[in-house]
Amino acid sequence: MKIAIGLLVLVVLLVGGVLALPFLVDLGKYQDQYKPQIEEALNRKIQLQEIRLTVWPRIGARVAGFSVLDDPAFSSDPFASLSSLDVGVKLMPLLSGKVEVEEITLHGPVITVIKNKNGVLNASTIGRKGVPVPEKPSRAPIPSTEGPLKLLALLAVDRVSVNGGKLTYRDLSSATPAEYVLQDLELLLRDVRLGQTPNLHVATLVQPFNMPVKLDGTFGPLRETMDIDAINFQLGMGKTEFTITGKAAGNDATVNISSPAINTTNLPMSFPLKQSVEIRDLKIITEIKGQEAKLNSLSFRLFDGEVNGQGKMIAGAEAPPFKGSVALQGLQLGPALKAVAETPVSISGTAGADLSVQGKGFSMPDLTKALEGTGHLAVKDGKIEGVNILQEVADALKVSGISMGDAKATAFSTIETDLAIKQGVINVQRLLMDSHDFQATGGGTIGFDQKLNLIVNLNLSQDVSQKLSAASPVVKIAMKEGRLSLPLTITGTAQAPSYGVDVKGLTGKVQEQVKKKVEEAVGGLLKGTTKPDDLKREGQELLKGLFGR
Repeated sequence: MKIAIGLLVLVVLLVGGVLALPFLVDLGKYQDQYKPQIEEALNRKIQLQEIRLTVWPRIGARVAGFSVLDDPAFSSDPFASLSSLDVGVKLMPLLSGKVEVEEITLHGPVITVIKNKNGVLNASTIGRKGVPVPEKPSRAPIPSTEGPLKLLALLAVDRVSVNGGKLTYRDLSSATPAEYVLQDLELLLRDVRLGQTPNLHVATLVQPFNMPVKLDGTFGPLRETMDIDAINFQLGMGKTEFTITGKAAGNDATVNISSPAINTTNLPMSFPLKQSVEIRDLKIITEIKGQEAKLNSLSFRLFDGEVNGQGKMIAGAEAPPFKGSVALQGLQLGPALKAVAETPVSISGTAGADLSVQGKGFSMPDLTKALEGTGHLAVKDGKIEGVNILQEVADALKVSGISMGDAKATAFSTIETDLAIKQGVINVQRLLMDSHDFQATGGGTIGFDQKLNLIVNLNLSQDVSQKLSAASPVVKIAMKEGRLSLPLTITGTAQAPSYGVDVKGLTGKVQEQVKKKVEEAVGGLLKGTTKPDDLKREGQELLKGLFGR
């Protein structure tokens, strides 16, 4: 009985001692020692309410009220804060003098990333003591192989979690400031130790899109070099699912992304589209080497067609240089154009194209200045909705009372052209348009500002030429070999195109015909093959043809 009572007293003393540890051991004295070192390392002021030992639900430490203040040039609010940080250690290794971290939990972390009017991030001055805020974005550094993940792996943490987090990104560099928030952020990372393959789960709600996003998968095994042999993730964005695989070694990585179906309305970003667009069978193969990102392969199906592309970009510059090529086959042009813009004139048909471009930057001013490229475009068996080219010709020639088929459409079998892009202008070269009623050749320019300046030569069919000539003597005289050929100009903008016929060119042809008749008549008089009465009769026929009587 005495032994049992002694053991019970010993247990009570041990439990009481453990429970009293948080009150007997003061970890706050370490704040004054380490706080200045942390502030100097971060180049930020930090605030800390308390740090103390915990014994329940596990032995460890709790940091409460931790905040990292922002650079005063950006904001007076904290850059990052959390209500508490709990670190739990394993009991048995601790009794033998060895510390093994079992769990790290961050409660309510809040991070605010700000891009100022000059495009500089508030995170750019972290750890840069004595360096003023840059006036423009600096060149992006090569990703480091050191970091929190390696530290956690060396500590051999069983579980890292984030509860109720919030990440805000505020962009003040654009004309209309924007803010995006990862709300209700949850993270769970398991088995973070060398030689193991961690399991990752992330879930959040993206605002202002009110879209749930989740990421689940594995990566590893972890090594001291942080090379990762296999990355396997499933990313869900609303109703859209992505499969992400790859590997990483040092500053290099290979990433493959695929998705069976993507609808633009289900993505947490806005697109300059008039209606939703669905992309099918997306496959992306990318390769990253330092600051160079290569798109080795891109393929997907869009508007019943197939798109393939490749390219590369060097990150870090204010206007990153890039080059690439894209090829598409079997794309239905009508639905594609309607999804991009609503215009009074649209083109339908089956399109194919090859395009190679290079440039610097992705803003419209950068593209206008630096984008260059060449390509080829072909559209088969289509229709130009909103305009009847033959009717425009008849109106320009002031030929009335003639119907040229569909008053608001022009059918064609082929439109084919070469393209050259430079300094905000698309040069249309060797344009060919083939139709049942005419053939058109020519070229011109289309500006990034949608201004049109095209000149095509229309060679009308014999049936259409005869129909016009029957109503216009001038047209009849201008015909050659039973067909009428005349230049058509297309100006204005893509939103409001304007069509015109070069009447001066037509009257010039009439003058040539009259001159030829006169030369033949005078030559006949001089040679004696033409009599004055014959000349008079031919002149009357010529005038009758010109004036219709």
